[in-house]
Amino acid sequence: MNKRHIHILGLVWLAMFSQAPSAADPLRPPFDVAAARAHHGSAPRAFTCPAVPPPVSDLTFGGFYEADSGSSVVDAEAERRYKEDAKPFDDYQKKIAKMSDQYVAGDPPQVAVARCVLTWLGDWARARAILGIMSAQGGFVRKWGLGVIAVAYLKVRGEPTLDGGNKKGVKIWIRRLARTVRAEYSTGTERSSRRNNHLYWAAWSVMAAAVALDDSDLFDWSVGRYRFAIDQIEDDGTLPLEMARRSKALHYHLYSIPPLVLIAETGARNGIDLYAEQGGALHRLIGRTVAGLDDPSFFAARSGYEQRWGGTLNAAKLAWMEPYYARFKDPAVVKWIRRFRPLGHTRQGGDLTLLFGRKKLVVE
Repeated sequence: MNKRHIHILGLVWLAMFSQAPSAADPLRPPFDVAAARAHHGSAPRAFTCPAVPPPVSDLTFGGFYEADSGSSVVDAEAERRYKEDAKPFDDYQKKIAKMSDQYVAGDPPQVAVARCVLTWLGDWARARAILGIMSAQGGFVRKWGLGVIAVAYLKVRGEPTLDGGNKKGVKIWIRRLARTVRAEYSTGTERSSRRNNHLYWAAWSVMAAAVALDDSDLFDWSVGRYRFAIDQIEDDGTLPLEMARRSKALHYHLYSIPPLVLIAETGARNGIDLYAEQGGALHRLIGRTVAGLDDPSFFAARSGYEQRWGGTLNAAKLAWMEPYYARFKDPAVVKWIRRFRPLGHTRQGGDLTLLFGRKKLVVE
């Protein structure tokens, strides 16, 4: 049976057995705040809301890979400048992710923390932050940031004491950002950044925004981009555009997985089995990549380059394993979860051990 036949059968299966959310059902995020609090909640910690940093409008910094390196060789000085220029927005994202995690973890929940997160979001919303002039790299950063902003809002929005007017303003900002990101990743489709992991991250960020806004059009766009990504996965579990990253082929396969898992999890919470698409292609990608963590020789042989990490293997790179294990109990990821817990990554929404983690890890 060829790949096309598998795809057609998958679509038939979905039409027969999957239940997409009805118009009356609000879109649901991939996590459940009440369940996360019940599993991992602890006594609230002391909290003082810090001052909101000045909103950032323009993101005009450059990239950091050397030319003609297949985006695999970092220019150290360019990377230093990039990190320095991106720091104000990066710091903002890290803080709203951490504070919104504190709200989820507090048992009972801390009203002051939720209000503070909304204040940080609301002040930047009124300033129409990150909607100004963008370089190509700045557009990448904005796309990642949209997901962080939307997830932070999703974690605190259920607090009943939040100001309705402020919530409305934040949602207007999220909608503007989501429509901007969707437009950017719906044009120039011949560019690799509109077909590789950047597209997957854009799809996740727009999907998170779709849930925050209960917007089925944005949701459907993200599902379409997810299916485009899944269609690229080869029978051996590899992604051609990420394999082309030479010495960072394994690194970028691992970096491609989180947005796809988060989209599939969101689909599952809304009655759509995206994990099953293309004969379970996402499972093939995950299986191949996790095997490469112990033995990267397959990636070295396929790419023609010895594999090198961008930085080191850490909890941020493996945070997606928490939702994946919670759903499938895959024994292949258990040792990595045990080694690096708590697993978290700002771009994936913060502390994923808190949001998805299961205390009991079983190797079958």
